[in-house]
Amino acid sequence: MIYKFIYFTLIVLLNSCNLKKENSETAQKKTGIHAYIKDSVIHKPVKFHPEIVSTHIDKFNTSFSPAGDTIYYTVTSQKLGLTGIAFQKFEDGSFSLPEFVPFVSADLPMADVQISPDGKLMLFSTFKDYEGKPEGFNFNIWSSTLKNGTWQEPEPFGPPIASEGNEFYPVMTNNRNIYFNSDKGGNSDIYVSRFQDGKYQEPQRLPDHINSQNREADAFVSMDESFMIFVRVDQPDGFGNSDLYISFRDSKDQWSNPVNMGADVNSDQVDGSPYVSPDNKYLIFTSGRLPGGLKEKAVQSYSNFKDIVSSSKNGSLNFYIMNLNLEDYRNSLEEKATIQ
Repeated sequence: MIYKFIYFTLIVLLNSCNLKKENSETAQKKTGIHAYIKDSVIHKPVKFHPEIVSTHIDKFNTSFSPAGDTIYYTVTSQKLGLTGIAFQKFEDGSFSLPEFVPFVSADLPMADVQISPDGKLMLFSTFKDYEGKPEGFNFNIWSSTLKNGTWQEPEPFGPPIASEGNEFYPVMTNNRNIYFNSDKGGNSDIYVSRFQDGKYQEPQRLPDHINSQNREADAFVSMDESFMIFVRVDQPDGFGNSDLYISFRDSKDQWSNPVNMGADVNSDQVDGSPYVSPDNKYLIFTSGRLPGGLKEKAVQSYSNFKDIVSSSKNGSLNFYIMNLNLEDYRNSLEEKATIQ
């Protein structure tokens, strides 16, 4: 499977890993008082609830309900040709078994799920046809409304956000602005469509110091739009195929020059699909990193090999969590600006 990609979604939708039934005893294991709150500071990424949420199955992109008691993510299987949206509830210190949202389809890949700040909308990307859909094979943004605790049949966002290109990773802010990435200009860039006078405006491409000549995607923008963490692919200062970068917005609504989040976050593999907890204290993201020496351990015995490939250590795309100190990155940007 090749993950040297424009962004997680487009290739992962077409290339994914085997789906198996979760073990109920493992999935219901006690995990703590809150899904993402840890009782110690995590300076480097650790796997997010291994063998419970992060498993042997490829998963990417996370989002939480506003209360933090439900995690939503994209799960994908290459052998089944299936990509859909799943969720797990966190109750009494335990995660429930994974379930698909009601409208997952065997024929239509759905990915890049994001929950609105008020918890009433689920945004995602799919290529389902609809009246007025732009011509060509393209992924567009859809939404589902939560009514009486159940997600309703999705509807397309349509124009002006939909285009003949592909739109992915829709993130809604407090004022209902939507940030997403699109390749409608020939390259994967980050756009914003502002919600004004009760409707969405023509999407605006973010400036060139955010959108480089390479590819940008998966922009998580904070609810107050004060900062953004996003993916850049194949950058000279990168650590792997794709890295996470951070940028801050100033009082003049200008985004700062982004800075690579460094070796404490990024690996020599694929890193992307960032999500930040509502309190801005935790960063959760997707990574395909492998522990050192794993292949050597696997060939020591068939038993080792079997245990590794059937666990979250098998190199599948999974979730990692760490504390996020925004001030450290602000200071880094200020120091960089001073030197320049």
